[in-house]
Amino acid sequence: RRRATTRDARRQGARRRAGATRATTTTTRARDDDADAGLKAAWYGAEAFGNLIGATRATTTHGTTTTTTAMTREGALESIRADYAEEYFVSGRGEMAAYAGDCEFADPFVSFRGLDRFRANVANLGGMMREVDLQIKSFEETEDGVQTEWRFSCVLDLPWRPMLAASGGTTHVLNDENRVVRHYERWDVDPKKVLGQLLKPASKIPENQAEVFMASAGSGDVVGALGAVAPVLLRASAPLWLTSAALRAGTHTESTGIEGFFGWLFALACVSQVAKFLRGIGIS
Repeated sequence: RRRATTRDARRQGARRRAGATRATTTTTRARDDDADAGLKAAWYGAEAFGNLIGATRATTTHGTTTTTTAMTREGALESIRADYAEEYFVSGRGEMAAYAGDCEFADPFVSFRGLDRFRANVANLGGMMREVDLQIKSFEETEDGVQTEWRFSCVLDLPWRPMLAASGGTTHVLNDENRVVRHYERWDVDPKKVLGQLLKPASKIPENQAEVFMASAGSGDVVGALGAVAPVLLRASAPLWLTSAALRAGTHTESTGIEGFFGWLFALACVSQVAKFLRGIGIS
């Protein structure tokens, strides 16, 4: 009986541990799915933002139209090497003559097909990159095509000037006609950390209010972040709140939610300015 009881207890314990493991695995997978969805949303948001930027400025199409005729393997390799010399995947330059029109482009964020779409993305977002530094660590011919290893960094032309830096590699898969039909970028860094870089100013000493805000927000400094946006809040909310209040007084109507919202912003801006002043004189 004692042996049977012991075996039953062990079985029950094993079942409980297995159930706990399955629950943990399910939770982890759900979190990973949420993270992947967030990364994809960020990528598509960046693409939409790039398209908006591209639509508001005159763009120049780099390169020539890709044909479907076969190339020699040597010609394809030389074409890919020439594209790297033009920093094609961060600048938008380069002919990309070895690529098939329906080439699949993939990275840790998302995948899609279409050379024209890839060119448009890198041309639009590449125009926002400053101080680009692309280093090709290796360029090796493989049985399927070309494998490269690289490292790049740049400063994005956003108000807070974040620095984007990563290392990785790109696999170029050739078909029987020596056309690149798959272009896969591997990043040797967690994509979530790359997104985190976008929220951090490159300059260690903030040079404008946008950099002050992002640096404060990134470090959890609520007073610093509010102090950075307080002038903007004051300029935006004070006229609207005062105008709304004056109209209400003149028409003898009740306060609206919009007036209350702008009044709240005005009060928040005033409190932020006071907190900023007190911090400046060493009180808070």
